[in-house]
Amino acid sequence: MTYIVNTQHKENLNRNKIFFVNIISLPMGFTGGLLIYTMSAYFKNIWDSTNIGWIFTIANIILFIILLNIHKFVRIIGRATIFQLLIICKISIFIALIMIVGRLSETLLLMSYIVLEALSWTVLRMILESYAIDNKTGRIYGLNLTFINVGLIISPIIATRLLMQFGFVGIFYLSIIFNILIFIITFFNIHHIDTIQQKQINYIGLFQKLKARKDIQRIFAISISLEFFFAIMVIYAPLYLLDNGFSWNQIGIIFTVMLIPLVLAQYPIGILADIRLGEKELLFISFILIIFSSIAFYFFGNSSMTIVITILLISRIGAALVSILRLSYFYKRIDKTDVDMIALFQTARPIAYVVAPALVGLLFIYFQINSVFILIAFIALFTLYPIYKLSDNKSLSEI
Repeated sequence: MTYIVNTQHKENLNRNKIFFVNIISLPMGFTGGLLIYTMSAYFKNIWDSTNIGWIFTIANIILFIILLNIHKFVRIIGRATIFQLLIICKISIFIALIMIVGRLSETLLLMSYIVLEALSWTVLRMILESYAIDNKTGRIYGLNLTFINVGLIISPIIATRLLMQFGFVGIFYLSIIFNILIFIITFFNIHHIDTIQQKQINYIGLFQKLKARKDIQRIFAISISLEFFFAIMVIYAPLYLLDNGFSWNQIGIIFTVMLIPLVLAQYPIGILADIRLGEKELLFISFILIIFSSIAFYFFGNSSMTIVITILLISRIGAALVSILRLSYFYKRIDKTDVDMIALFQTARPIAYVVAPALVGLLFIYFQINSVFILIAFIALFTLYPIYKLSDNKSLSEI
């Protein structure tokens, strides 16, 4: 197996293409959000169990293997073409989910969707990186995350309304419509992306490359910790709230409000990381918020709707900041030719989704479902060490 090492740091800012990547990101965020917080309930219904972590584990093991090999297809086929093929595959899966009945078939189709959705975001990040430059990284990725999260923030209410009126079929139909829109925008506006001649190395070479770059290791560990938080929240927070007597309508409102920081905070923080402060200080503060809010959710998750919203809002402020800061830090230290490192960085998600259900499965032997939020706090606490060791990027005001 081969991987790619960049032989020169070459960047070209293309505002027009960045604009279209952002336009694509909005409906992608929306369609992803339609399923992200309802999928665990779907699996719970068809398997009649809350212990559904094994489904996410298998899907993310497959995703991890593909991510370690996706660079080969990028070099041969091209980023834009791969992205379009992934969208077509997702449309096909939603059509199949509408037509096919049977819990094994439905599970396999949704597992395939989990893999394809993550791959779509990975390739889109590769596309965006090919148009970005370092001294605007925080702003470029902050704005991109804002577009993603504008779509994401409106999806929980719509998803829960569709769920109550039409069931999951309504979600599948709407996902087909928006993915067709994404394909059309991509087909006409994101074409050939220039490639650069690159030296190839094997798996051992890739991990040696990672080993030699201590700060990439640290931001990778920080990214895994954040994805661990998301994995627990996505799979178990809806089930926990349902167990505590909240309706789907209430959950839709709670999740919509808690996602507001993702829209409002990330672009300003990206600007701050570029111009005034480096990422290190802000990462520390962000994880403190995650630690305390996770502990609070453990103790007060069965309280009033107002208290639950407040706790989850604080947790998402921390997560929103980490989301942009990890991207800002990482992409300032690589360039568009580092598709191997970009793909490896994206394995943080499948690693977290493999490890989290395994740890949760052990917890469920002895503890109740709310114990998973103490686990989040515990992992976040240990993440403060790699943050402490991180070399800070200099902002423009510090240069």
